[in-house]
Amino acid sequence: MTHQHDIHERGSRAISIALIVTVLFMLTQVIGGWIASSLALMADAAHLGIDAISFALALFAFWIAKRPRTSQMTYGYYRAEILGALTSGLLLWITCAFLIYAATRRFVDPQPVKGEVVFIIASITLIFNLVTLKILHPSSQESINVKAAYLHVIADLLGNIGVLLAGGLIWMTGYNIIDPLLTCLFTLMIFFSSGRVIFEAVQILMQGAPAHLNAEEVREALSQIPGVEGVHDLHLWVISSGNVVLSCHLIAKEADAVLSQAHDLLHHRFAIKHSTLQIEHPNRFESKFCYDTLKGSHP
Repeated sequence: MTHQHDIHERGSRAISIALIVTVLFMLTQVIGGWIASSLALMADAAHLGIDAISFALALFAFWIAKRPRTSQMTYGYYRAEILGALTSGLLLWITCAFLIYAATRRFVDPQPVKGEVVFIIASITLIFNLVTLKILHPSSQESINVKAAYLHVIADLLGNIGVLLAGGLIWMTGYNIIDPLLTCLFTLMIFFSSGRVIFEAVQILMQGAPAHLNAEEVREALSQIPGVEGVHDLHLWVISSGNVVLSCHLIAKEADAVLSQAHDLLHHRFAIKHSTLQIEHPNRFESKFCYDTLKGSHP
C-alpha cells in the first residue's frame, strides 16, 4: 500500500496549507462583512468556515486511514477517506440551505450594503481562492477526500465572483437587492457541484464499480486469455481513492498459466493491483447446460 500512503501524504500536506490560508481569509471576510453589512460577504465567510471544518475533517480522515489493518478491519481504515468526503459534501448542502434562508429574508427586508468595501474584500479573497486551488489541484486527481476539499474551494471561487459582482454593482447602482439575488444564484451552483462528490462517495460505500472501469470490458478481456473458457461472479469495487479491488471465477483447465496472465492483464491494462481469482475446472459442472449457463453468466 505504499502508493496509497504517498497519496495520503501529498493530500495531507495540500489540505494543511489550504486550512491555514482559509482560516486567515475567513477572519478577513467576517470583519469586512460586518463593516459593509453585506450578506453576500458574510455568506462567503460562512462558506469559508465550512471549508475550514471540511479541511479539518479531511485531515482527520487521512490520519485515521494511516492506522494499520487489524484482524477485525482486514482492509485497514482507508474508507475513512470516503466518509470524510461524504461528510464534507453534506456540510456544503447544509451551508446552501442556510444561505438560501438568509437571502430570502434579505428579499423581504433589504439592508443597505457598502458596495465599495464588499468589492475590495472580495478582490483580495479571489486571489486567495486561486492560490488555494493551485495547491489542491494535483492531489484532487488522486484522492476523493482532496477532491471534496477542491470542490469546496471551487464553490468558494464561484461565490467569491458573485460577491465581487454584487459589490461592484451595488457600488455603481445602489441596488441592494443584488446582494441576496447573486447569493441565491451562486448557492445553487454550489449545491449541484457538491452533489457530484456525495454521489461518488455513496457509490463507493455501496461498493459500486469505479467510474473509470467498465465491468463488461474487464470480463471480455479476461475471457480472451488463452485457456479461459468462462468468466463469472466478477465483482469490481473501490476501497479508497486509487485502490480498486476485483474478484472473479475463471473456468479453465490450466490454473498456473491462466492466473499469471490474468493478474498481468488486470495490473497493466486496467491498473487493478489487488485481485482475487479463483480457477474452476470445467469438469466440476454436472451438465453441459450448467457449464454453458455459467460461461455467459453475470453476477
